Amino acid sequence: MATIRIRSVFAPLDRPELTEPAVNLVRRADAVGLLSDRESVERLDMALVRRIAEEASAAGVGRSAAVGILGQPGTDERLASLLQRLDDAMAASPLPDRELRGLADMFDLDTLGHLSGSSAVSLRRYVAGSRRVPDAVAERIHWLAIVVGDLLGAYNEVGVRRWFERARTSLDGRRPSDILHGDWHPDDPDVERVRRLAASLAAVSAAT
Repeated sequence: MATIRIRSVFAPLDRPELTEPAVNLVRRADAVGLLSDRESVERLDMALVRRIAEEASAAGVGRSAAVGILGQPGTDERLASLLQRLDDAMAASPLPDRELRGLADMFDLDTLGHLSGSSAVSLRRYVAGSRRVPDAVAERIHWLAIVVGDLLGAYNEVGVRRWFERARTSLDGRRPSDILHGDWHPDDPDVERVRRLAASLAAVSAAT
């Protein structure tokens, strides 16, 4: 995954109504594998946003929003709407081939196999491209990528890995990894509780 440490924000994204959705878009793009591995992102500008739009469109994600961003977005209100639409499209569109590469850099394959309801052997084949990722596994990989993207707004990579292994009061004393095992589904109530917990950390990070 990329290293995102925004140090400079350039017009028009320096306006309050655009900064937050633009930062969220960059984080989401990194989570789903639309930024280069180990890329360092320090500038928030329209060149970066357009590059993300191009990558998303090429991957078949959010094409109408991407076209709007790549054209003449017009008012700040319209640009904010386009950024949010592209963000939402990425959140709803699994890209397992891309997402797996980032997650495999974050976790060892045994741990990732546990969290994704798969196995290290299968994941190795998916990463190598020798086997198609089954839809159920692709959904779980996408969910994990989104959650890890949220957590990276608050923790470094070591902190993210530890987060999954720490008991949480809001999860009735269980660890996220206790819930994320076997044939779980993103819509399961307990899994949704894990998702909300990670999203709350991203919200706090964005506010600060």
